[in-house]
Amino acid sequence: MTREEALNTAVKIVGGQTALANALSVKTGRGIRQQHIWNWLNRDGGLPAAYAPLVQSLCEEYGGSISCHDLCPEFYPMGASEPVSAN
Repeated sequence: MTREEALNTAVKIVGGQTALANALSVKTGRGIRQQHIWNWLNRDGGLPAAYAPLVQSLCEEYGGSISCHDLCPEFYPMGASEPVSAN
């Protein structure tokens, strides 16, 4: 599964791009909009690694399953819940 496929799966689990953006906004206190989600899917090459644990948690709240590794494999090796340093 690619990063984009994983994020698409998360979008479907949560109920769409706007629903994911709204849920992330509530969790982070930041103004995340649907356009951010679209950019991550279509322009930016996937979800920023800092949001992976939140998206994983949201998917679990909605009865789905997507891992940090699926969303950002270069930062979250298989089974890791904390990002690894690029150094």
